[in-house]
Amino acid sequence: MDVSLGTARENGGGRLRSYEVIFILDPALGDEGVDAAIAAASSVVAKEGGEVAEVQKWGKKRLAYAIKKRREGHYVFFRLQAPVKAVAELKRHLNIAEPVLKHLTVLMETSQRRVGRAKKTSAAPQESEALRPTAEIQEA
Repeated sequence: MDVSLGTARENGGGRLRSYEVIFILDPALGDEGVDAAIAAASSVVAKEGGEVAEVQKWGKKRLAYAIKKRREGHYVFFRLQAPVKAVAELKRHLNIAEPVLKHLTVLMETSQRRVGRAKKTSAAPQESEALRPTAEIQEA
């Protein structure tokens, strides 16, 4: 048995994937409140076997539209390596947490995967388009 697979299973079941998470916090929070919310979110990821690689506080910014009757919010950016289970728990935590106005989680793909998927998706429509007119001609 591979040691790396055993470690990943112990750390939350599955391989580690790269994610980017952005969440917006209540503008009424001070610096201590923002730091506490970041620490809470980081601890959820660590508890489930993930690792927060980077944290950026983007500061208080004006929102494009009102969210929960707020026009501003503290933006926080996370880059993390975590199993799927850890990200699901982080999303649950962000949905429940009172100071979080909104959040977005994005799975980062490797460049090799993107190229492989692009080739498959571009080839499939051409084949189906080539077959479709022939099927219509035969029916008529």
